[in-house]
Amino acid sequence: MEKKGQLYTHKLPSYSPDYNPIEKLWKNTKKDATHCKFFPTFEDLRKSVNNAFSKFKEDAKKVVCVMTKLRKNAGIA
Repeated sequence: MEKKGQLYTHKLPSYSPDYNPIEKLWKNTKKDATHCKFFPTFEDLRKSVNNAFSKFKEDAKKVVCVMTKLRKNAGIA
């Protein structure tokens, strides 16, 4: 039984992308920047991924949306 004010750990599966917010952002990055696209050079691939990252920096709506969904699923929000 957990008591208020005490610290507890909960063992997660060794691979648990549903509990790791960065996995959701990587999924969005792949969808926006690389999915079903051909890149003649590695530099072209790098530019596409950097552009996706820049969009996250300029408009954090996707990041906030991912975090809100995760909090809701966890029963936090």
